[in-house]
Amino acid sequence: IRPIRGGSFLVDETAARDAAGGEYGMHPANVGMLIARDLGQQLGIPAIFTDAPATDELSDLARVSGFAGIRRRSIFHALNAKRVARLHCRSQGLDPYSARLIVAHMGGGITVCALKGLRAIDVNSGVDGEGPFSPERAGSLPARQLLQLARDYEGGPDALFEALYRQGGLQSYFGVNHVGELIKRSEKEPGIAAVLDAMCYNIAKQAAGMAVALEGRVDAILLTGGIAYNTAYMAQLRRMVDWIAPCAVYPGEDELSALAEGALRVLTGQEEAGRIE
Repeated sequence: IRPIRGGSFLVDETAARDAAGGEYGMHPANVGMLIARDLGQQLGIPAIFTDAPATDELSDLARVSGFAGIRRRSIFHALNAKRVARLHCRSQGLDPYSARLIVAHMGGGITVCALKGLRAIDVNSGVDGEGPFSPERAGSLPARQLLQLARDYEGGPDALFEALYRQGGLQSYFGVNHVGELIKRSEKEPGIAAVLDAMCYNIAKQAAGMAVALEGRVDAILLTGGIAYNTAYMAQLRRMVDWIAPCAVYPGEDELSALAEGALRVLTGQEEAGRIE
C-alpha cells in the first residue's frame, strides 16, 4: 500500500483499493487485507491492520539518496520490529514512546531500523536492495559491477531484480537459504563459515549505522526473526555490537499475535485506528 505512518488503520475502501491495485507493489499482506475486509463486511465489524511493511517514518536526512530524482523509501519488517520493541520495553519497564532502540529483523530478508519512540527514523529498505545480504537477498552491491551485471544479464532488469531479491545472498553462494543447515556444514566447510561471518559482519555494520541515527544514545539492540534461533550465531553478532548498547534476543516472528495486539489496542481505546489518506 502507499507509504503511511506506523500504528493501526482501518481496512477501508482506500486501503482495499491500494491492496488490490498493486500500484505500490504486491505482497501476501495485500491479500490478507482483502480477506479481512470481506470478512468484516460479512460480520459487520471493522477490519484493522497494524504496522504495514510500507510504514514510512523516515527523517528528512534519511530520505536523501545521493542522486537527484531518487528518494530512499522505507519498506521493512515493521510489524515484528515494533512488536518486539513493545515487548522489550514492557519487560524492562521502559516507556516505548521515549525509548531509543535498534531492531534487527533477520529472516529471508534482513532489515535493521532505528526506533525513536517507536518511530522508525531510519531503516535499510530490503525490498529496494539496501543493507546486508541475507539468506535470499543480495543486499547493497557495488554500483559499477551491478550495472555491468545488468547489461549482460539474460532476461533484462526485471529478471535480474528477481534474482537479486530471491536468489541472492546465501542462496547464490550455496544454493541453500537455511542458516541453521549452513552453520552445521560450516564446521567442515571453511568457505561457508567465511560467508556466514561476512553476513554477521554486515548486520553489525548496519546496526552501528543506526546508532548514528539515534545520536549514539541507544537503550538496547534487539535481535529478532528466524535467524535469531541460532544461539551461537547470535552470540557472535552480540559480540560485534554490544559495545553500542545491551543486546536482547527475541527469536522468531509472531506477526499474527502482533496484528491481534494492534486490534486490541484499538478496541480497548489505547490507540485510535487511522485511515489512509
